[in-house]
Amino acid sequence: MIPSHLLEDVLGQPGRIMGKVFESADRLRPDPTATNMHQTDIVGDMKDIDPEDIWKIKGPSAPSAIDLGRRVEVLDVMGIDRQLVFPTTAIAAMIVGGMNDIAYEMRFGGDMSVFEGASRPDFAKSFLRAYNEWVMDNAVLADGRIRMVGIVPTRPDVNEMVDTAKRLINAGVRAVYLQADVPPGGVSPAHSLLDPLWRLFEENDVTVTLHIGTEFAFLDPGWMIAETFQDLFQSPEIPNTNIQLFSTVHMAVDNYVSAMVLGGVFERFPRLRLGLMEVGAHWVGCAARRMDMYIKVFPGAAAAKFPLKPSEYIARNIRVSPFNFEPVDSYFQDDPALADVFCYSTDYPHVEGTKDSLQNMLKKVEPLGEEITTKFFRTNAEWLLP
Repeated sequence: MIPSHLLEDVLGQPGRIMGKVFESADRLRPDPTATNMHQTDIVGDMKDIDPEDIWKIKGPSAPSAIDLGRRVEVLDVMGIDRQLVFPTTAIAAMIVGGMNDIAYEMRFGGDMSVFEGASRPDFAKSFLRAYNEWVMDNAVLADGRIRMVGIVPTRPDVNEMVDTAKRLINAGVRAVYLQADVPPGGVSPAHSLLDPLWRLFEENDVTVTLHIGTEFAFLDPGWMIAETFQDLFQSPEIPNTNIQLFSTVHMAVDNYVSAMVLGGVFERFPRLRLGLMEVGAHWVGCAARRMDMYIKVFPGAAAAKFPLKPSEYIARNIRVSPFNFEPVDSYFQDDPALADVFCYSTDYPHVEGTKDSLQNMLKKVEPLGEEITTKFFRTNAEWLLP
């Protein structure tokens, strides 16, 4: 979570441009909170790692937000064995490159000069190349406890996606981020054209993730334009967002997962690991019941002839991290067959992770017993961090 003015030091020109984009967003609607990515007074990773403060502090000034060399100590203080590290700025770059002009103006302002002559999509491509190079240099830190998530952008030619994945895997990357809002290669993720990609991930025990930030091509931003949607929320990945976006942020991922499950991806690749991050978990039980219902409605469909029900593929192959304000206890109670699905995430040091999330979530699941508590805080997530 490197602040805007320090990005160039790590990622060169693409980092400099991304810094200008964050600065532009802050000019549009100044963010006085600690989560603001444009804080020029931050000179480095300087804050002490305080056991009392670590669960409360957020933003680029938090310990190890800039210097991942300090992250192991943070994990030790938090009591965390290993974690996936997602890229705040690369996700933001994907958003900037993928959204239309209206959405860009709403979130980041309309100043196109920040891109130094490049188009927004071309900037995003250059940033992702620079980010993936950095990831490959830092793929697995601290003997695998810290795992950087590489990005495999959607391309019209699936072979390009496979080539990107191979480069990341050959460099030691253990988890990748895919876009959920655009059909990969112009087809469903269940199409046989994608099988080489899924096979590559399965054979190398590489975790596939879908994450907040790539929903802008799925829903027209016009759905978020209304006088009553002017109360804005500041997120590092998505500045100047609103309640309508967050209430629908799962829809692109729900659609992608439905295609994978009903299209037989997990039947063909039974050891494929999929994690759904920062898109909520409130919808997962409903999605499982919906898919189970439709294989009864359409008994001639291929999915109706698979040996497992859709909900069983979800339970076996997919893990979901709820937002830490969600009533996850009710999810375990309402859908006991999905008890292996839900897993805790700190989202450190992002504001969406909420303060004191460990204790707050423990209060919700501990009354359900030791088995559920252990599943939620440890064993379920082990599927994503082999």
